[in-house]
Amino acid sequence: MRVKDWLEQAKRTISSAEHSLKGGFYEDASYLSHQAAVLAVVGLLIRLGEVETGSSVYYMLKKVKGSTQEVLHNARVLDTYYLPSRYPYCFEKGTPKDYFDEETAKEAIESAKSILEFVEKQLG
Repeated sequence: MRVKDWLEQAKRTISSAEHSLKGGFYEDASYLSHQAAVLAVVGLLIRLGEVETGSSVYYMLKKVKGSTQEVLHNARVLDTYYLPSRYPYCFEKGTPKDYFDEETAKEAIESAKSILEFVEKQLG
């Protein structure tokens, strides 16, 4: 089990999201926040003996006993950023940079941090 490695990478990815936020790359910060949450939750699932990966933080966290409504809400928020933060086809016009702002990026980072904190508590 390499749970520690998954969590270490999740923390590094949150740092990368914060760096993107400072640089004004709000769509990247939002995407990286989602990825950080995925990494943390996969690490938790590995510890719990679940072998599941995927892109939905929400559906992975639903498998975890003790997932709170707040954590599940944060997961749903992050899941909505998975595709639109990267692909222009998600919008009628423009690119992701036109739709992601500082407030959105901050919300994404806080959601990812909340999920990481939940995962660390679950792991003890």
